[in-house]
Amino acid sequence: MTDTFAKLTQVGPGSPTGEFFRQFWMPIARSSEFEADGAPVRLMALGERLVGFRDSGGRMGIFDHRCPHRCASLFFGRNEEGGLRCSYHGWMFDVEGRVIDIPSSAGGRVPTRVRAKAYSVRERNGLVWIYMGSREDPPPLPVIGVVADDEELEIQMWLRECNWLQGMEGDIDAAHLAFLHHGGHDPEDAGEHFVIKWLTTGRAVETKVVNTVGGTMEGHRRPDSCAPDYWHYTQQLLPSWTIPGQNAFDAEEPVVRFWLPMDDTHSMIFQLSRPRALVDGKSIFLAPLAKLPGVVVRMADLLQPNSGDWYGRGRLTPSEENDYFLDRDAQAKGNYSGVQGIQIQDKMISESMGPVVDRSFEHLSASDLMISRTRRRILKAVDAYAATGELPATVDDTELTRGLMAGGGHVPEGTDWLQYYRDVAEAAGADPKILESDLAEAAVGGSVEGAGA
Repeated sequence: MTDTFAKLTQVGPGSPTGEFFRQFWMPIARSSEFEADGAPVRLMALGERLVGFRDSGGRMGIFDHRCPHRCASLFFGRNEEGGLRCSYHGWMFDVEGRVIDIPSSAGGRVPTRVRAKAYSVRERNGLVWIYMGSREDPPPLPVIGVVADDEELEIQMWLRECNWLQGMEGDIDAAHLAFLHHGGHDPEDAGEHFVIKWLTTGRAVETKVVNTVGGTMEGHRRPDSCAPDYWHYTQQLLPSWTIPGQNAFDAEEPVVRFWLPMDDTHSMIFQLSRPRALVDGKSIFLAPLAKLPGVVVRMADLLQPNSGDWYGRGRLTPSEENDYFLDRDAQAKGNYSGVQGIQIQDKMISESMGPVVDRSFEHLSASDLMISRTRRRILKAVDAYAATGELPATVDDTELTRGLMAGGGHVPEGTDWLQYYRDVAEAAGADPKILESDLAEAAVGGSVEGAGA
């Protein structure tokens, strides 16, 4: 593995990428996973083993799992009377980590210098957010597409047994859609679903990429398709947000994903959306797809019950151990991958690379432009923070990412692909925030030279 990818996939304390991630608010759990005076929950983020709990007054606390007294795990502690009490000697801590009771010491003197290692916690959108940086006053919570203000969201969480980067890259890989997910489908299978007809009549992509103030944006078209004027747009926002887009802008049901690096070899996907618009009890977007072999599966049916171990949340039954329920007969009859469900197909592919893929073995092509540019963008931001402490402006100015959009549309003849996106965004009251200094990159075609540099 090259030093570049070791840098990007190593996220523990003191690592350049880990320290970069610590400067952002990150979703770490659903609010519903915690109840007042309920059992502590094991959590993992950036290589650290943590415990989360909700105290008697409803406040959330997230600690390093080790008690600062004798390092026994606070997971085995008692959540009671306004704090978390270690079951070893009874030391008790409030949600900010302060010691509030030491019943095992004569006189009961409470030291002020000893604290549990507690992180800043907020709740919004039905999520528990954690800030693991060193700022005394953390930045504001992010605004990323539908993840904004106090809007309640539909939340799905899935464990991925690989590092965050190779998992996230599946979200910004336009070319794989027409193969992994729809390779066995013919245009006539699409019915009235325009996007499926579009990608099954033109499986090769022409891709353009531009940097934005918060990350990268990709636009691609399928020149041999039934609609060569149709462009689809995908967003990646630092540190690990994606807005992949699923449909035409006027029919889009926005989805935002965050890829939480649990450690170097595990990640948690948070898929966030507004409650889906339903017709006859079915999603407007998913209902037509359900007729296609291999596409739709109820993810809730595949989730295992949460267990108390460090990787016990968001586990899916299809896994490497059972070949992700691969069905070779189905693979021969219209399900290109032989695996049921888009998320399971993505899980299979990203995990098949190994927990941390050796990128020196890969050879990128023209369709991988978004992959290579996004790697460079992230690496540049990580290096800038390590060298000077500089962070993207979006950390503190959340208005810079408000209203970001993904989806697609027909670009009028004579209109540039990027100008079309600007027009759509501005008509919706959003500012696409393309970095003027990087507009030259938008004109670059398929070169991926030095993609791993």
